[in-house]
Amino acid sequence: MAAGNDSADRLDEALAQVQRLGAIFANAGQRGRAGELVLENLLQATGMDRHRDFELQMGVEDGSRPDVVLTLAGRGKLVIDAKFPLDEFGRAAAAQAEPERRRALAAHAKAVAGHVAVLAKRDYPAKIKDAIDFTVCFVPAEDLLAAAYAERPELFYDAMRQRVLIATPTTLVGLLWGVAYGWQQDARVRQAQQIGDAAAELHERFGTVMAHLHKTGRALNTAVSAYNALVGSLDTKVLPQLRKLEDLGILAPGTRLPDPAAIPAQTRPVPGTAGRGDSDTPDGADRAGEALEHLTQG
Repeated sequence: MAAGNDSADRLDEALAQVQRLGAIFANAGQRGRAGELVLENLLQATGMDRHRDFELQMGVEDGSRPDVVLTLAGRGKLVIDAKFPLDEFGRAAAAQAEPERRRALAAHAKAVAGHVAVLAKRDYPAKIKDAIDFTVCFVPAEDLLAAAYAERPELFYDAMRQRVLIATPTTLVGLLWGVAYGWQQDARVRQAQQIGDAAAELHERFGTVMAHLHKTGRALNTAVSAYNALVGSLDTKVLPQLRKLEDLGILAPGTRLPDPAAIPAQTRPVPGTAGRGDSDTPDGADRAGEALEHLTQG
């Protein structure tokens, strides 16, 4: 719960920064990085980690550097550009007269359209392995895009035709949450696959144990048979002579050998191995039982 609150606080802070763009416009040094600063904060606020979920300023083959390359579930990549033109909008905000403001807003819309065309020409997805076939043009504040749309209503569809998706903080957060959800589902699929692999391996290993258990049972049965044969041989061929010695009274009084006892029980068959014959190669215990049986014959 605390992690959820922390994520919500970070998102609130990122959105609050969007509202403070007026201060950024006043600072020429930060104006060029306004979109990048807001974008980085939104990425972190939605739980994304640099080097794990996204890379900043990743170089491509022609020397250009997209602001963010986001890693998607399934090894895909999504390119996000945050170098949004702000100068003309800043002039419109500072204009004292309406004609001057209108000219600045028209110039702002033209600059946005030009920026979209530049992104389309750069064609980042063609230069980045596994990138999906469009580029996100990030706009750091809703008003910036609304002003451009007011001057050029066709701007959104023109951008789409050029494989450029214009996204404000609100729409980008929804997109990032979708990416995060995709990663969650991907993790569940991988976890289910790992469980399935572990179960299959356990089943295979248990089959090996069952085979060893079957061999051990056979070896025990062979040993019991050999033992009983040895007991039978003692009882019929050796003990009668020893009993004669006891009956002649040449031994100490009360001296008498115990009667040999056979083992009547056999091992219980291992389930699932009833069809296995004795054609398997005998192991050490099998050979030992056969040797004992051979010694008792005759």
